[in-house]
Amino acid sequence: MRHKDVHGVERVTLWQIFFVFFKIGLLTFGGGFAMLPVLNYELYTKRKWIDQETLTDIVSLATVFPGAIAVNSAFLQGLRMRGVLGVIVAVTGIVTPSIIVILLIGIFLFRFTSVHIVQAFFKGAGAAITGQIAYAVYVFGRGTTLNLRTIGLTLGILAILFAFKIHPIVAILISGTVGMFIVPKRKS
Repeated sequence: MRHKDVHGVERVTLWQIFFVFFKIGLLTFGGGFAMLPVLNYELYTKRKWIDQETLTDIVSLATVFPGAIAVNSAFLQGLRMRGVLGVIVAVTGIVTPSIIVILLIGIFLFRFTSVHIVQAFFKGAGAAITGQIAYAVYVFGRGTTLNLRTIGLTLGILAILFAFKIHPIVAILISGTVGMFIVPKRKS
């Protein structure tokens, strides 16, 4: 059943929000930035619930706040789509698969961690996670304003991270502060 809001625009149901975020949580291995391609596919490419610029903004905000990027993204998107109920449903949807998997691992998998095929699976999954993160950099990077200033800022932050081993949140705060001064204002 499709619901429309007061403006006649299709309104996403709470069940749809739960199901999509459950699916994102279920299909994401590696957490954090590894979930960004799945988030992009489910929310932007497949369902058009969000535009690319807004999704990039949500992910940017999700990385700044304490907590898991997936949970923060679900919180912000749920709030955007359906308010407080949307938050509850989206966050519940995204964390439920992790809770189930952790329980199953606790019950079954630790008995088999020394088995070669289990170890090989995790090594292969690790390679896929690296690829997903690289893809996320590509997808979200292409939405970023690229010019000499932002490229210089990116390289500067990378140099600071490698040279001084500062906490990533400090790098985000530095970069965001510098960005306020070097990125031109959008035309409204």
